[in-house]
Amino acid sequence: MSSLNTSILERIRQPWTRTIWHVNHFEAVLGTGLEVRIRASNRHQTMVAEAALLAEIDRLELIFSRFLPQSELNRFLNSSEMQVSPELLEVLSLAESWRQRTRNAFHPGVDALSALWRSGSIPQAAQLMPILRKLDGPLWTISGNLVQRTSFLPVNFNAFAKGWIVDRACLVAAQLEGVWDVLVNIGGDLRHAGSSAQRVTIADPFSSIDNAPAWCEVRIQNQAVASSGNSRRGFQIGTDWYSHVIDPRTGWAVQHTVAVGVIAPDAATADALATAFCVLEVEDSLKLADDLPETACLIVTEDRRVHTNKRWHQFSPSV
Repeated sequence: MSSLNTSILERIRQPWTRTIWHVNHFEAVLGTGLEVRIRASNRHQTMVAEAALLAEIDRLELIFSRFLPQSELNRFLNSSEMQVSPELLEVLSLAESWRQRTRNAFHPGVDALSALWRSGSIPQAAQLMPILRKLDGPLWTISGNLVQRTSFLPVNFNAFAKGWIVDRACLVAAQLEGVWDVLVNIGGDLRHAGSSAQRVTIADPFSSIDNAPAWCEVRIQNQAVASSGNSRRGFQIGTDWYSHVIDPRTGWAVQHTVAVGVIAPDAATADALATAFCVLEVEDSLKLADDLPETACLIVTEDRRVHTNKRWHQFSPSV
């Protein structure tokens, strides 16, 4: 997934209201930037909600961080089997479910392929094939809360877990008494919960200028937005530029998709789909989005064509 300064997500526009929104920004949260917007009955409730939200992020970081040696995720990745917490169990189960649902287009083990591209040369078939064979199936099996690794390929939950954490943090704050709206944006993964619709502007995926005019606007309520694409992140190999999004089915950098925006009921779902829709053929992505409840997607291909599923225009009539 994209970070704050690489996402096609540009900024949040506040609706007109007599109630003042509390807005705060934090750096180095889950390795990126955090924006919090809260609307509550009074300042005290706003501060209580923000404190609860930050505490939940801190708690979940101890489970999912790849940078803390003793995090539960790192202990899991260094073991062949382990009894895991309900939180890690849910993320492992969801990741495997999305791997199956997207036919490997979303895959938590794709980092093994990305490492080959980061070496500075185009991977050869002899390097790709052993990894692709291991990726053509589950990386773990689950029995109760006992999880057994079936492969010791590196697993990267950074983006998907981030979306899941955004969901939990947003809901923890929104469920408090006197809190009307909460909007959480961590590195481009955004979730809203509350009583008033929010407008989110999406930047031009073909522009490298951060403050370029907005390309389109979507309106969400009790939903999430996530994005992915290759317009600003990737691998420079010789004179050629390759996307950072790697197809887990072939091992090759995705070229046909420039940018993807997804609206979904929760950020974890939006995050998984934004990645998968970069990889899948456009028709398959649109069909999957139509088959899922309350899900909309916008896909920009390398020929500058814009593709949307049937539901997208409910949230963005201008595209």
